[in-house]
Amino acid sequence: MASKNNIPIKKSWGQNFLIDKNTINKIIHVINPSNNDTILEIGPGHGALTKELLSLSKKLYAVEIDPMLCTQLNNQYKQLKLFNDDILKWDEGDIQFDKIVGNIPYNISSQIIFKFLNKNWSMMVLMLQKELAKRIVSKEGSKEYGRISVMAQIFCDISYMFDISKNVFHPKPKIDSGILLFKRKKTSVDITKFSIFIKEAFKQRRKKLKNNLKNLCSIKLIENYANKRPEEISPKEYLNLFNKIYF
Repeated sequence: MASKNNIPIKKSWGQNFLIDKNTINKIIHVINPSNNDTILEIGPGHGALTKELLSLSKKLYAVEIDPMLCTQLNNQYKQLKLFNDDILKWDEGDIQFDKIVGNIPYNISSQIIFKFLNKNWSMMVLMLQKELAKRIVSKEGSKEYGRISVMAQIFCDISYMFDISKNVFHPKPKIDSGILLFKRKKTSVDITKFSIFIKEAFKQRRKKLKNNLKNLCSIKLIENYANKRPEEISPKEYLNLFNKIYF
């Protein structure tokens, strides 16, 4: 199967290209690019968002894994600072950006989010598999709530903006998508330590917290939560526990 300009579509890279102008305009409205913004676009594809972002922002960087798409983008958009790389392996060096945007591959979405939680930026707008988007904004006590919910909500204020039908992509994916808006919180929490802590807390969802955290701390330190399961504890409560254990 080929997309426009006869560039083959690679399923292994999770390529589903946005083709609906109304949806593109809605996403641009959420991003709200200005001439003060330096933006990073993840996976620009054929440039559905790229043209608008270039015209409205101060500077646009993009990372695209497909070399054929990179050739097309470089020919179309001379001002674009484009990197032909895997976003999970890409090293931004001393590049700084205010906003991150992207229609990111469903199979590596969580990994991308965890990577960029560890970077400096003010706002991130991501198109995600609807199921994952709902998980990220879910509350404690729900079956969707998990490690990524806690991590994202501790470090960001997150809004679920709108659904996107699978019918506005080529090729059409099997599932619908959702747009999430992340706004970075100001916090002094050590993200590396907190990530390890939350990973331990959720390592066995059916176990109680006292079992999952037994290698990190004494039961006495977590006595108010010891008999709860990980999905029953709110992000704020996890932060309180983290501070008790590490400080």
